Amino acid sequence: MADRIVASLVYDTRTQPLSSGIRAVVQRARRLLYSADETELVLQVAPGKQPDRLKLAGQVLEDGMPVEGAAVTLHGPASHAEETDEEGEFLITSVAKGAYSLDVKTPAREMTIVSFDVD
Repeated sequence: MADRIVASLVYDTRTQPLSSGIRAVVQRARRLLYSADETELVLQVAPGKQPDRLKLAGQVLEDGMPVEGAAVTLHGPASHAEETDEEGEFLITSVAKGAYSLDVKTPAREMTIVSFDVD
């Protein structure tokens, strides 16, 4: 049975300014990094094809290596379930704005992101 652990937010482009000397006219995608022991989840929230929808792309890593076949489940105004590919990546293409939680289940552990906003 895998250990269940709550992930910690390590980085969020919304709350941390760009480094000195780097400029951006428009930052269209929000990037977040979560960590739980040796497991990391890199998320990108970007505009979708419809104005009220966003897409959520991510990659699951353990000890810096991609995790193939991890179960990724998004809970919130709508639920979505995906599985990571051979590069540890997943894509959810039509996500309504709102507050969500996310579960990632790998062979080693189950990681939970308690709450994050998709907006």
